[in-house]
Amino acid sequence: MPQLNITKNKWEKEFSAGKWDYLDSTPSERARSAIIGMYCQHFFPKGKILDVGCGLGTTTDFLIGSQKKQYLGLDISEEALKKALIKKVKFKNTDFANFKSVTKFEIIIFNEVLYYMNEADALKQALNILAKNGIVIISLYRMKNKRYDQKIWKASRKLFRSVEAIEITSTVKKQLVTWRVEVLKRK
Repeated sequence: MPQLNITKNKWEKEFSAGKWDYLDSTPSERARSAIIGMYCQHFFPKGKILDVGCGLGTTTDFLIGSQKKQYLGLDISEEALKKALIKKVKFKNTDFANFKSVTKFEIIIFNEVLYYMNEADALKQALNILAKNGIVIISLYRMKNKRYDQKIWKASRKLFRSVEAIEITSTVKKQLVTWRVEVLKRK
């Protein structure tokens, strides 16, 4: 069961209204995307990348060379992907639960999206399409009083082990927010 249940229709309205546009322009948001991009470059400079719930495709701004050619972003919001198309990479309008792939990816990114999915199912699905030595990159922020992030990290530890992590604290919409970006490999 997803921690936060938001319908496709609501995502469409929010992206259409520009509610999430700040993700592509706020320094703290771009910094987090830059860290994810740097992890991609460090671990698999030429690897195939799947970005689950890619939204506006901000992570692609921090990919280099062949990584952009090997990138596939998934999102359920057509409105988000309309805005993301300026990035000139490949996107698919689908949710991860319905995504089928024979391709194995060296990198699978879950950037602030596991709250909206059944995390255990999503992580198992990721394991099935992850290349043998591939990595999963998860970014989550700490939600005050809800601790959804702890449940997701706990679920991730059942299938993966952490190989690198960084925490970032910054101000977003006048609130201090802490994110954890973690690189994981299969156990």
